[in-house]
Amino acid sequence: MRIGRLAALARVTSRTVRHYHQIGLLPEPERRSNGYREYTVLDLTKLLRIRHLVALGLPLDRIPPLLDPVDGGVAAELAGLEHAIRRQIGELTRQLDVVVAARASVLPEASAGFGGTDPYGEAAEEARAALGAGDLRRIEADLTLLIATADEATRTRLHEHVAKAWTPAGAHRLAQLSRDLVAVTDATPEAERERIARELRDLLPDVPELFDRTVADLLDQYSAEAFTSAQLDVLRRAAP
Repeated sequence: MRIGRLAALARVTSRTVRHYHQIGLLPEPERRSNGYREYTVLDLTKLLRIRHLVALGLPLDRIPPLLDPVDGGVAAELAGLEHAIRRQIGELTRQLDVVVAARASVLPEASAGFGGTDPYGEAAEEARAALGAGDLRRIEADLTLLIATADEATRTRLHEHVAKAWTPAGAHRLAQLSRDLVAVTDATPEAERERIARELRDLLPDVPELFDRTVADLLDQYSAEAFTSAQLDVLRRAAP
């Protein structure tokens, strides 16, 4: 049979057969007097075996030693392949869990730093409704991302601390106060500044020594760049 017939029976292309010739995977028969190469059924069975092993996911460079049907190497090779696939499935499953959790979180662009869990915990729905979009959401996402640079133990402690301290109503109120804060300008009356600072101080959970110095410095630098002098004045008043 000629190459076209061989390829058709094996359900591959003639180009694939030629590629297998080029890399030495499939022996290339000599040309006959008519100028054509003639393939035998033995060539077909070898090509079918190659196609089967490729379909199982084996790379071409691992196939040559496996083409002898009496050699037991195929089972061992497939055992290694199975182990690798199961490992990939585990990794993809963990990644999928993180993606699903991020999609459902208040800040999908920031939640991955907490291992896929929402930093707002049970208060997520209330926070989502209150944060909305715009500058407030950007600031909250930025702060969450900076907090995520802390080590895993610190992130876990903070998440547990906030989850205990914040109720859904508290998270909603904090988002409202945050909107009030970003609306503060030089023209904001003293009484309004003091009200926002007092309510923030009463509402924010006490988080002593939860952050290492590096993260604390990053948060201080961000505040200095992201907030106006009037807003920083309110934040200083709100500090315990």
